[in-house]
Amino acid sequence: MLHTLRLSLRNFCPADAQTLFAYRNDPRCSRYQRYGDTGPEFLRGFVQAYAASVFPSRAEEQHYAVVRTADGAMIGDLSVFYTEADRCYTLGITVAPQHQRQGCAFELLTGVIARLRAYDPAADIVALIDRENAPSLALFQKLGFVEECWAESIRSYVYTLYGTGTPQGQ
Repeated sequence: MLHTLRLSLRNFCPADAQTLFAYRNDPRCSRYQRYGDTGPEFLRGFVQAYAASVFPSRAEEQHYAVVRTADGAMIGDLSVFYTEADRCYTLGITVAPQHQRQGCAFELLTGVIARLRAYDPAADIVALIDRENAPSLALFQKLGFVEECWAESIRSYVYTLYGTGTPQGQ
């Protein structure tokens, strides 16, 4: 699906629900996330519901496991939301605490962005980031995203990487 030097993006499998449960309920991750239900039953259904996502695509909502290529261990997950009306992909990434600050998110998102650009160069790519999440703010700036605004309605900064179809991206 997508491979970088150390990581791969793959579809969820049933065993991933346990890993999702562990880090989505860890305060070091959950304080910046706005997950609804993080219970084991919900996450089993979530994994099942998105086990056949195709990357890249224009599906409205997609979710994938992020795994270490060397041993296949799941270290996080990627969410992609596509909005046809805005021709926009919104990215979300969560990396389990024990794998944070090792360049994994940067490495994976670099590959994700390149693949999305090849697939749909005119589309904008957006990230919504909690104001207290300094590492993510720095990450998306490093990836070339531009801070658009603070959106009070969703309590997030909006960062954008413009596509070739918008005046800012030309």
